[in-house]
Amino acid sequence: MKVPPSIVSTQKLQMYDVVNPAGEDLGQVQTLMMDMANGRIAFVVVAFGGTLGLTDKWFALPWEILGWSPADKKFIVNMPREVLEKAPGLNKKKWPAEVDLSWLAKCYEYYGCTPYWEENPEESTRKLAYTIWEQENRPEGKHLEHYYRAEQILAEAKKPKPKAKSAKR
Repeated sequence: MKVPPSIVSTQKLQMYDVVNPAGEDLGQVQTLMMDMANGRIAFVVVAFGGTLGLTDKWFALPWEILGWSPADKKFIVNMPREVLEKAPGLNKKKWPAEVDLSWLAKCYEYYGCTPYWEENPEESTRKLAYTIWEQENRPEGKHLEHYYRAEQILAEAKKPKPKAKSAKR
């Protein structure tokens, strides 16, 4: 069964809760950070702990570790609270003008993820094929179909977008 796209404004995603499968509170989404060159969400900023936003800690979570629960309208992250409590955080009062990729790579590695900008194309294709397989409820005997579909999706994403023609006067 093909899962239809679920398109939501990023403004609506702000302040959505992040929980683990046990239902423990892991924070709230503050914003999504886009990689404009690659056309993808690079990471999600999540606020955790604190009181009334005064003593909370902010974290950069890799997009790929977040699942979405449409029924609960919450993000699901498969980790215990202790992992997040010990994670490297962001200083919300000294937001950088540009994100340091070496810092972001350390955040990805802390959560057991390879930074997407360091992945080789084969690995990216395998990961996307696996995601497609999971979205289709893990059907047997379709691994090649999923792999080829992932290749097509990634190839299409790399094609340059046509520039809009300006109207001549």
